[in-house]
Amino acid sequence: MGIKKLLGGRYFVIVVILYTGIITWLSLAQINVSLDVKINASDKIGHFIAYFGFAIIWFVFFYFSIRKEITFFRSLLLASIVGAIYGGLMEICQAVFTTYRTPEWYDIAANVSGVFMAVFFLKLIENKIVAIKE
Repeated sequence: MGIKKLLGGRYFVIVVILYTGIITWLSLAQINVSLDVKINASDKIGHFIAYFGFAIIWFVFFYFSIRKEITFFRSLLLASIVGAIYGGLMEICQAVFTTYRTPEWYDIAANVSGVFMAVFFLKLIENKIVAIKE
């Protein structure tokens, strides 16, 4: 199976749904795992990494799966908008739907920073991505 078929096929819809579902679960579930991590703001690093991946996965979905004529820029724009809004929405949902999670502005900043770093990374490798699509 070629990479274009894998990225543009129905398989990738499953990846997008699963990744988004995992982010949602991690954002809203009551997780009682005590990790002895000595890094300040380690949860912010987790937010950053999660939304970096979120933006890349959604970009690939938009660019390869939606329509063949969608441009790189439009896919990048859509993925960054979805990532930033979703990151903020998960923090709002923590305040509205849970009593055991607390929303934080720094979490939103980490989410959006991850999205913007993904945009920067994708722009760096734009030529390679466009070559794969062609």
